[in-house]
Amino acid sequence: MKRNFSVLLILILLMLFIPVCAQSVLPVPQSVTVNNVKINYVEQGEGDEVVIFVHGYAGSSLGHWRKVLELLPKEYHAYALDQRGYGQSDKPGSYQLTEMVEDIYAFSQELGIERFTYVGFSMGGKIGMKFAVDHPDVLKALVLVSPSAAFDLPPDAQLAMKESVKSILLSPEMMRGAIEQEAGKKLSEEFLDKMIEDTIMADPIAMNENMDMIVSTDLLPQLGDIRAPTLVMAGAKDKSSPLDVVIMPTVNAIKGSRLEVFEDSSHFITEENPQKFVDLLKSFIKDVGV
Repeated sequence: MKRNFSVLLILILLMLFIPVCAQSVLPVPQSVTVNNVKINYVEQGEGDEVVIFVHGYAGSSLGHWRKVLELLPKEYHAYALDQRGYGQSDKPGSYQLTEMVEDIYAFSQELGIERFTYVGFSMGGKIGMKFAVDHPDVLKALVLVSPSAAFDLPPDAQLAMKESVKSILLSPEMMRGAIEQEAGKKLSEEFLDKMIEDTIMADPIAMNENMDMIVSTDLLPQLGDIRAPTLVMAGAKDKSSPLDVVIMPTVNAIKGSRLEVFEDSSHFITEENPQKFVDLLKSFIKDVGV
């Protein structure tokens, strides 16, 4: 009887313990002040290979990169930050492209990072293009994930995109509908809830100024100056950054850039196919070498 009780106790403890182990342990948020702005970030890994992940429009460090960080081996020293105006970072009221570029540069310098791979999603990709032009000395490689258009959109498209921001600010739940219209029902409720949470936390001024930057800033003439090895990842079913209209002009403008297309994915490839994303990222960084 005593032996049976011991076995039962062990089984109960295992049942309690296994779910805890199965849950991913997310990095603890930290912060650093650069350019008089507190930048929130998470950090994981201890290797020499440094990667900085930059989120997209109305996002956050864990909003857009949670699954990637969970799968990325710990020999990669990874940082994911909340850009000014988003997540837990300060909301200083000014969100120009150059300011956001310089925040990332100052962030790397403050933390003593000499060279790194920049990985930017959507708007973070457009910021990455400008970063690669302005700060080539610290950039080992550039990865653009479903990047926003490198060029300025036609006036009617600009107006439509700016009007959509007004609707989302009035009702953050509309973000869910916009994402589901883009990706269908492929995305988890957890991700959709996080996107709505991030939208609510974002500074409305940042959302307006950043949308203006996304639709009206033409970086295409500068992309020929990018010298960092560049990987562009895109979804074949992406409606926000269509392959032929948005992605290909960027790929063609950056000399020697490489394109990887996710045939069954929309804009949110890190959510829809995170393992393939991580595998391609690791392979690309390995190919770049020292």
